[in-house]
Amino acid sequence: MRPVRSILILICAVVCLGQRGLAQGLTGQDGFLLYDWQQARCAEWDIVDTPARAWRDDRGRVHLLAGAEASRASTGPELDKPLTRDCTVLLRGAENPDPAQRDDRLWIASVFTRDGKRVEALVHAEYHGHRHAGRCAAGAYMPCWRNAILAATSTDGGRSFTLEPAPVAMLPYAYDRHQTRRSGYFNPSNMFEWQGWIYAFVYAEAYGAQKRGVCLMRRPLEGEAADWRFWDGTGFSGRFADPYTTRIDSPAAHVCAPLPGLRSVLSSVVRRGGDFLAVTPMTATGADGHKTPGIWALHSTDLIHWSAPRLLLAAPLLWRRDCDAPAAVAYPALLDPDSPSRLFDQVDDDLWLSYVRIALDDTCQTEPRRDLVAHRIKWPLPPAARAKSP
Repeated sequence: MRPVRSILILICAVVCLGQRGLAQGLTGQDGFLLYDWQQARCAEWDIVDTPARAWRDDRGRVHLLAGAEASRASTGPELDKPLTRDCTVLLRGAENPDPAQRDDRLWIASVFTRDGKRVEALVHAEYHGHRHAGRCAAGAYMPCWRNAILAATSTDGGRSFTLEPAPVAMLPYAYDRHQTRRSGYFNPSNMFEWQGWIYAFVYAEAYGAQKRGVCLMRRPLEGEAADWRFWDGTGFSGRFADPYTTRIDSPAAHVCAPLPGLRSVLSSVVRRGGDFLAVTPMTATGADGHKTPGIWALHSTDLIHWSAPRLLLAAPLLWRRDCDAPAAVAYPALLDPDSPSRLFDQVDDDLWLSYVRIALDDTCQTEPRRDLVAHRIKWPLPPAARAKSP
């Protein structure tokens, strides 16, 4: 392997130019497009706006989704073969002005299936009070943003989804028209199975009793939306509460405990035996002592305790963008096209790192031109000392 410093210079140079081939420093192979916006889009804003999620349905067909407000998937016989964009909208929010309805703007952000026919989803649900008259005093995007995580279900292999009535994760506080910064639970990771449970991570912003950070939640394999429980610092006994349907006397009992040492979204998790690998977009200090923006990898054996991050890909990030670069990177994910799992999340030493490459205009604003890029990588971390399960 080349020295780390040389790798970063090579990769960053290619990413900043917005070109396709940038995986030489990782694997010696060029990157490739899983979704080419210029060629495959169904509409101007048919964009990729979440990490890539894939599943194999009961007919043996592969679905690849990196959802937007109008969630669409690309399909084909194999994940590592060319996929065709299906213009059918799987889920779309109704832009409902009532925050209690949680049906303003919706993104399918995570999927889970055991049989390929029943496909469950976690939905990133955004409420933007500034877009609805009289709902938010600040009248601007970020201070008026409240987020929740919902559930949706498909019974036809993922060709259509229906929202479930019960929310999965939401703050125990009703929307406040005087809030001054975004609040709620954001960006669920992929759902994955381990030891009879389904797990997922969400990112919490600080609000009221809720502290900022990464939260872990789980539910039984045969459970439903109301069965999700979060890690409360000692176990999975915490339960989110709906302030619009439930009287909440102690909000602090219904907020999750952020995991120690994590400060950025865990957007994707895969498993190799008893080892977990997660990726996160952030700026961190690497082994060379330099702060570098990009996609970083973390390792765990118990999902609670995570290793120090290791850099996978140096690149300008969407939320820390470089305005001199024509593109920014967001929403990393890990997939293994040869996985025995229907969700491509049980991996061996060879897997894919994917991310969304977002074009920037001359004013440093994002354009609809967004490509889903992938690289073939090797499991990037050496065996780590096993953490003790709490």
